[in-house]
Amino acid sequence: MDFFFNPQAVALVGASAKRTGANLVHNLKQGYEGEIYPVNPNYQELGGLTCHPSLAQVPGPVDLAIALVPARFLPQVLKDCGAKGIRGVMIQSAGFAEVGTEGLALQQECLSIARESGIRLWGPNCMGLVDVYNRRFFTFMHPYITEVLNHPGRISLVVQSGMLSAAFLPETVDRRSIEVNKVCSIGNKCDVDECDLLPALIEDETTGAIGLYLESLPRGRLFLELAAASPKPLVVLKAGTSQRGARAALSHTASLAGDARLTLGLLQDAGVHLANDFHHLIDLCRSLATSKDLSRGSRVAIMTFSGGSGIVTCDLLEQRGMEVAELSAQCLEALQEVYPPWMPPANPMDIYPAMEQVGRMKAFHAAARAALQDPQVDLLMIHHFIGLDDEDLDLARLKQMADETGKALAFWGIGFEGPARKFRIEAERLGIPVYSELTRAVDCLAAAASWQGPRQPGPLPVVPPRDTRPAEPVASGARVSLDEFASKTMLAGWGLPMVPELAAQTLEQAREAAVRWGYPLVLKGLMPQVVHKSELGLVEPEVNGPEQLAEAFERLQEKLKGQGRVLVQPKVRADYELIVGYLRDASFGGCLMLGLGGLLTELVPDVAFTLAPLKPGGAADMLSRLKASDLFQGFRSLPPVDLEALADLLARLGQGAAASKEVEQVDINPLLISNGKPVAVDATVILTQPPHEDETA
Repeated sequence: MDFFFNPQAVALVGASAKRTGANLVHNLKQGYEGEIYPVNPNYQELGGLTCHPSLAQVPGPVDLAIALVPARFLPQVLKDCGAKGIRGVMIQSAGFAEVGTEGLALQQECLSIARESGIRLWGPNCMGLVDVYNRRFFTFMHPYITEVLNHPGRISLVVQSGMLSAAFLPETVDRRSIEVNKVCSIGNKCDVDECDLLPALIEDETTGAIGLYLESLPRGRLFLELAAASPKPLVVLKAGTSQRGARAALSHTASLAGDARLTLGLLQDAGVHLANDFHHLIDLCRSLATSKDLSRGSRVAIMTFSGGSGIVTCDLLEQRGMEVAELSAQCLEALQEVYPPWMPPANPMDIYPAMEQVGRMKAFHAAARAALQDPQVDLLMIHHFIGLDDEDLDLARLKQMADETGKALAFWGIGFEGPARKFRIEAERLGIPVYSELTRAVDCLAAAASWQGPRQPGPLPVVPPRDTRPAEPVASGARVSLDEFASKTMLAGWGLPMVPELAAQTLEQAREAAVRWGYPLVLKGLMPQVVHKSELGLVEPEVNGPEQLAEAFERLQEKLKGQGRVLVQPKVRADYELIVGYLRDASFGGCLMLGLGGLLTELVPDVAFTLAPLKPGGAADMLSRLKASDLFQGFRSLPPVDLEALADLLARLGQGAAASKEVEQVDINPLLISNGKPVAVDATVILTQPPHEDETA
């Protein structure tokens, strides 16, 4: 990717004296020190630069071309780039896959030409690259951005939406005073995608945190591997998480993976932070880039001018799992020197009475110094009204003191807009985050405290070029749902623990099962292609004697109408009910699911996902991500879940499904936990039927 980020010479194909073509020339001249070659047969000179009629007539070598021409001309432009030996082309033109079938065909044609010539394509339908640190504006955005983006921050972004970067960047920097480092707008990402760019941003010493706005993850599994190995925090805003994006599902597992639960769950499993909106994305990145001294269990001191805001902050911190610090005796003694005699100091530190007694800035500095020197404090969160005597507030000295004592700093700042903007800029450049909302402040600081470094330390995975060939349609990819007996027979062959059972054709066979296991029993009617038996009344949940057995068997036979068998099982006493599943996803490959089972499965969805095969410690991690995780530690007198046995089951499920390429989904619901041990009492396996030989000939 170096020819995109650090080209020695750039050709601007489609440069002009008007609008976007003129912007492209202007922006490159605002700091890029390499050779710039405008290309357009209609001009001899543009922006003081010689304009060339074609790429072939550019006098020197070129390693990056930025194309801003009508879409129909792109195939020829790419052929010219290939002849010139250009390695990277940034297509900022629109009119490709985003406009429909014809545009998609044109995009595929361009990609084929690029592949034949060894060219990597960035875009199309994108805003290109903005590199504030190196003053490289490879974009046709309005020249105003070169004035606004005049100081690099520690945040780098990858976004699919071109207009988002064009509109959001100036607003973020100008109005919210948050500075960025690099912004990669990748549009349709027909070739270069987030997986190609991540290693470059991870290795960039000037980037502290990486934010991504993504509408799709074509190489989801590789992205998760990169995220898990990243020594820098990643934040993702994933679009398309509504019900309309859910897959048509036969099993509970696929249903629970719908509306992006699978994607979001796997991102969390890889250590990625999830954003709710664009401002949240930036705020999380800022906190993660600047608040590196925080960790789980960080203790917070609150310095405020309002008792009410201090109380609200305590509530918010507790809700997000952060600890309000118990101030040391030395800290309390130092505070008492500026507090009035009638007011004992505490945390939150309400310094308004101290301001009245000794003055605003003297009280401020005394309280800040006492808190930062307190060994029982990890983070000082300061509530500050900006615009009153701020000339006496030495932010640089405050940050130096925090660094010397190994503490983190953050401000909730409100006040007058002019001084507030100046204050935010100074604080941000010192690495002190300033928030305008208390809830957002605590949310972002809690996220920073939860960042524990890479989930899977080690070198980053190698990123090969994408296989961008359109998928071959499968002639008869019909789904086949195995009945419960056949499903559990397959799972038992993989070594999963199953409840004993017998598929009875006659009442006499059912009675033999009763003699073998005793009562109570569970009877289930098995019908071809029926997954959810309870909804059809095909489950007799508790049979307690010979008479009930005969009645239940007869009822099920009537409902089956001679089309199925009756499954007989001993009733298992359960401490907990879980659901375990497997799903083969087009982007992520094999995935495992763990969650609350039984009736709660869809009523109160509480699930966690991870990639198969199961990682060491993966079962415990999945349980910890459930909202009801405390339940499985041994609630009241119930025994805790045997994590070793659960991990063994999940590992065998992932291995068995991976070895059976026709397995698309596996649903074990409920997976009962009895005396700590898991046992499957119901299961469904869904296969994808391969095409017949005559259909592939």
